[in-house]
Amino acid sequence: MNKSAFFSRLSLRLMLTATFAFLVGSLLYAFFSMEAYRYLDAKTSSQELYRTLADGCADRLQDYVSAGSISLSDTGALDAWAFSEENMVVTLYQENEVIYQNVDLIIGDNFQPAFSYSISFQDGTALALILCVPSGGSYLAADLACGFLAIMTALLILYAFIRRKIRYIALLESELQILKGGNLDHPITVIGKDELASLATEMDHMRQAIRDRQAREEQAVKANRDLVTAMSHDLRTPLTSLLGYTDILLLGKNDGQQEQYIRAIRDKARRIKELSDQLFEYFLVYGKEREDLNFQPVNAVEFLGQVVEESLFDLESEGFSVERESDEIRCSLFTDIPSVRRVFGNIFSNLSKYADRSHPVQVRYRQTEDTLLIQFRNRAAGPAANAESSGIGLKTCERIMTAHSGIFRYRLTEEYFEIEVGFPIRGDE
Repeated sequence: MNKSAFFSRLSLRLMLTATFAFLVGSLLYAFFSMEAYRYLDAKTSSQELYRTLADGCADRLQDYVSAGSISLSDTGALDAWAFSEENMVVTLYQENEVIYQNVDLIIGDNFQPAFSYSISFQDGTALALILCVPSGGSYLAADLACGFLAIMTALLILYAFIRRKIRYIALLESELQILKGGNLDHPITVIGKDELASLATEMDHMRQAIRDRQAREEQAVKANRDLVTAMSHDLRTPLTSLLGYTDILLLGKNDGQQEQYIRAIRDKARRIKELSDQLFEYFLVYGKEREDLNFQPVNAVEFLGQVVEESLFDLESEGFSVERESDEIRCSLFTDIPSVRRVFGNIFSNLSKYADRSHPVQVRYRQTEDTLLIQFRNRAAGPAANAESSGIGLKTCERIMTAHSGIFRYRLTEEYFEIEVGFPIRGDE
């Protein structure tokens, strides 16, 4: 995931979270405001409240009339008083006739929830029908409270989302510091399936890749060190003999065995050359990665005939007997032919040197669901100690088959030597 894509997806997720928080806040506002209005409607619609408000309004009207000695015909003074009252409607009657009303609405005895009162004016008494409606301030307060609650809920949702991301980022930063300190065995925590989780997954894959690469490098260093040690021993042995024979020849103490010593010197020189060739071959193969090989599709039957069976015929011409066992082979492979020939060249070279000619070499071809297996089994001609101690040829074969994502296994017992080579199947033929 590149940087721009990562931030784009993270911004989109933040926008979606903000939209979700807004929707939740809106739904909460609608629900709480509806419940608040229902409660206020139930509370303000009671007769007791209307009467209490009307009683207070009637008392204030009587006090106003008495204090100002207002007459029934003084509508201006009555308008001034009615204007000072909020949410109030009043109608004055005298002898069943309307003598005053503060709005264009005449309140009668059947108008609910209006209440009647007797008001004493300077020039007589009038019947006042008063309707007082509760103030709308409580509804406004309810709206503000519900809006505040909805906004806080939306902000809390956004805060929880952002806080979770920040805490996760802080956790990843602390784990990166652990990796920076050299502890590559500490896994990266993957939480969820969002962009940060994808980033953490890629970081963990990178950690594993670095750890595996370090392990392979350490293993390679150890293998090379062991190889150099073994090769030093293997080269020292024929060199020591070679120097001993040359000293004998130089001193003239050959006792008529000059030809024998020269043959021994030649054999030791050939052994040294063989070991040096194997060492060169090993490092040539070791320096190649999978990408350096030229893989080509091949038919498995043709491959076995050209690479394996031809060498088996050569082995039979040298006096070996070969026992074959084969499944029905119907597949194709994906191989680098030159390097594979090097593998089987090492195998047949070992067979020619160390196999007991009095016992057959057993070869078996097996095709499993995803692998073509080639198995060799032979009786060793002498003790296992007679085999090359460094095993450099086998290491070369193992390296090549690893590059093929295949199998190379060998096992040496007191009597038998077994090798198994496996190629991944490319497809059925």
